[in-house]
Amino acid sequence: MPYARSGLLRMVGEDLRWAFRRPFGWLIGIAVNLVLSLAYLVVVPLRDGSHRDWAILVGTYFAVFILADVTSTNVLGVDADRTRLRLLRGVPLAKILLVKNLALLVIVGLPTLVATAWITIVDEPDYRLTLTLPGVLYPTLLWLGVGNLVSVLLPYRPLSLRTRWSQRRVWRSTLRWLTCLGLPYVLCVAVDPMSRLPRLLSEALHLPPGPGLRGAEVLALALVLYGVLSSTAVRLAHLRGLGLDDLR
Repeated sequence: MPYARSGLLRMVGEDLRWAFRRPFGWLIGIAVNLVLSLAYLVVVPLRDGSHRDWAILVGTYFAVFILADVTSTNVLGVDADRTRLRLLRGVPLAKILLVKNLALLVIVGLPTLVATAWITIVDEPDYRLTLTLPGVLYPTLLWLGVGNLVSVLLPYRPLSLRTRWSQRRVWRSTLRWLTCLGLPYVLCVAVDPMSRLPRLLSEALHLPPGPGLRGAEVLALALVLYGVLSSTAVRLAHLRGLGLDDLR
């Protein structure tokens, strides 16, 4: 099929155009989580004992917190109709997930990396970009990989709150929706972007000598984990199906 052989960049462009059109499925989730992340900072400010980890700490916090939404754990259901159409046209699921992840990297990852680079240059001149940028890419790619897996296991179609309220007594649908809605935040708490993850990253960054090598190793690990999680998601989808036709 001609569409199945469509270029990767063309499909990424289509997803970016979709993201910036109504109903703004991804952008609403990103905006809400940005507000929540800033509000949470008021309650629990970022603290770090090592000045050299500040850029990684800030970048990791926003990368993980902002992606803790439909942007990472419902990448198939939020535009289920377009996803189903692509599958019918013969586009492999692995390519669909890659396209959506690349689009999310442009929307969320790129601004986060720019902010991390700015903090590194302005506030931490002794902490090289070859360390901080891979340190932020690591949780970003890991989160997208986890999101691909959850998207296959628990896809759901976003509905308006009015529709959800009218269907509130349909317990199976309501419980599934609440589970899918809360799961990203449970994962976010489990990952603990403000302390546990930056600490693990810091330890990983100090293993081999040379900042360039350390950053390369962290980036390679991120790509491997993303590949394993995404491949597992595709395998599970082939075994159990996606069920996009029955999403509620």
